[in-house]
Amino acid sequence: MSLRFPAGWLVASALTACGSQGYSGSSHAGLDATAQDAERSAPSAGSSAPGDAGGSDAPGDLPAQDASEPAAEAGEASATLAAMHPCDRGIASDPAVVWVEDFEEASVGAVTSRYDSANDPQGMALVGDVPAKSCGKASLKLTSGTSANATDLYKRLPGQNELFVRYYVKYQAGTQWHHTGVWFGGYDPPTPYPNPMAGLKPNGDDRFSVSIEPVYGVGAANPQLDTYDYWMQMHSWMDVPMGNTAYYGNAIVHDSSFVVDDGQWMCLEVHVKLNSDPASSAGAEFDVWKNDALVRHFDAKAPVGCWIKDKFCPAGTGAAECTAYPNLCAMPYVPLDQQWRSTTALELNYFWPQNYITQGPDGSVQYDDMVVATSRVGCLQ
Repeated sequence: MSLRFPAGWLVASALTACGSQGYSGSSHAGLDATAQDAERSAPSAGSSAPGDAGGSDAPGDLPAQDASEPAAEAGEASATLAAMHPCDRGIASDPAVVWVEDFEEASVGAVTSRYDSANDPQGMALVGDVPAKSCGKASLKLTSGTSANATDLYKRLPGQNELFVRYYVKYQAGTQWHHTGVWFGGYDPPTPYPNPMAGLKPNGDDRFSVSIEPVYGVGAANPQLDTYDYWMQMHSWMDVPMGNTAYYGNAIVHDSSFVVDDGQWMCLEVHVKLNSDPASSAGAEFDVWKNDALVRHFDAKAPVGCWIKDKFCPAGTGAAECTAYPNLCAMPYVPLDQQWRSTTALELNYFWPQNYITQGPDGSVQYDDMVVATSRVGCLQ
């Protein structure tokens, strides 16, 4: 049973062009193949690029993290929405749940009709391949490539100050991913279509976004996952930011064991709690789990780390993109500034699963059992 919003929540509209930095047709305006090196966090001229290889750890001078990150507490999994709703039965009616997508509709058209915009429905297919613990019969396969770069669904949500987004994803091996993952965040005013404004730093009162996607070692086996985040305190890949291409999504996790399991279903969950004080990062949190294991937790105090261009490297990380160039770390070591917004009018209000590929052969990603909620969801039980 799929959750439906009361009349008034759903704003049905066709995908609309929205200016030179908007999202139009079959591509993200401002996100093209020429910008990809910058997006993958290469240092500017005069510095050696850390590279995108996300495989082995490299020695470096980053100090160990003094304050240990919180581990998943005993019994945490039993407190999740998934534990209270085995196989997600009845989860859509739970008061903590904002949106559910299980792709058990009769057709692609029935799926896309539930969203505010759907790009390239011809690249979507319902297939009979689902996660091991799923009670469903179908998942959605999104295929993109050089002929149709962007295949995606976009849903406007009621505004929230905190969200947990859990989803199952299966990545095709050996694909040159560009932006393939689940994005969510906020626009003020809310919009019925995505408008990422690639290359531009948010003001704090207009927009922000977070995502998990393959970032390092893309095209090789089991690429490394990380964030691709836009917010008012993000950093530039340039030494001196200038022009309308100075800011691309920041990576903040940097865990070399956080990788795509090629050709296998993975359960990913992302948690964002917005800063309660518009003038600081107070109250903000960020978490990511893979298969119910906590990968990284951020709050106002920990972990501390350093910035290498547009990468926030937590102290003690063994990820090669951080350890290979410790001399580039911006001192002193500080917590991540999670001032996501400068006004409480900006809330979490959209959900955007996508597959965006600009080079190489076509590639496919599958999604299933997606839940957006105001409390921890957890993996299927």
